Amino acid sequence: MRASRLRSGLGAAALALLAACGGAGAPGTSGTSGAPNTSGTPGVLGAQHPATPPAVPAPSSVPVSPSVPAPSSVPSVSSPSAPAVPAVPAAPATPAAPATPTTRAAADAATVVRQYYAAINAGDYRAAWALGGENLAADYATFADGFAGTTADTLLVDGVQGNTVNVRLHAEHSDGTSADYAGSYTVVNGEITGASVHLTGTGGGPTTPTAPTAPAAGGGSLNPAVTQTTIRSTICVAGWTATVRPPVSYTDALKIGQLAASGRADQDPSHYEEDHIVPLELGGAPMDLANLRPVPSGRAARDDVVETRLHTAVCNGTLTLAQAQAQILAAKAGE
Repeated sequence: MRASRLRSGLGAAALALLAACGGAGAPGTSGTSGAPNTSGTPGVLGAQHPATPPAVPAPSSVPVSPSVPAPSSVPSVSSPSAPAVPAVPAAPATPAAPATPTTRAAADAATVVRQYYAAINAGDYRAAWALGGENLAADYATFADGFAGTTADTLLVDGVQGNTVNVRLHAEHSDGTSADYAGSYTVVNGEITGASVHLTGTGGGPTTPTAPTAPAAGGGSLNPAVTQTTIRSTICVAGWTATVRPPVSYTDALKIGQLAASGRADQDPSHYEEDHIVPLELGGAPMDLANLRPVPSGRAARDDVVETRLHTAVCNGTLTLAQAQAQILAAKAGE
């Protein structure tokens, strides 16, 4: 009996000891949880004592903390992108821009026109085309064919006003004939960009102010570019006469020479105007000596009034061009 009690007491003590060992092991299993799992004891103890913290170790098994290193990989992603910025130095390619200016160096306008005719006289129509012929004809073939019957061109530059070169031209033809022209060329950046040239005569050599003659009474000559059918594109266009008017350098030199040839007592050129007998606004020839003569300034002012009236009548349609030209010649016949 005593023995049984002793055994039961020992058993109870052993059980208590075992319980005590099991209870102590659970909270300390943070580093030795593997041993309790093999015996199954911790699970039993957890079931019997749900209030105890032994179940807390579960967080230690949460592998989320090991995955936290992922942020360390972020720097590796951003760091490769940073080196891409240095690629911007490709900008040095911009220096190539200076090569774009392909504008032709601006040359003296008169020189360009002289080079143009020098090329034509040499039969180098390609060079003349490059100097501006391309702006004066529809195509190269038409341009080159225009000189087929010309053996030589003699160019006289009368003056330069800005980009405008005023010229006279004498052309010799292969059939023995010749023609005289007058007008102007426009030159921009070393290239002829436009021209206004008209026929002033045929058969003779180039006229020049250095050999003046006294104008014949009545005189006068016409610009073949101005006819009744062209007045709307010539004399009736505001400012058109300025495109064909000869330069002052030409008319002043001519006036002095003609005064000397006339034998007049008053040789002071400031007392005279170099007047077109048939005015430009009525289709008179701009540079033909037969249409130019010095007139006393007072008389020239009165003539201007008549010329303006006749020009208005032609453009209004109340007079034909031929009628107006006849009236101005009659008005100036006695001068």
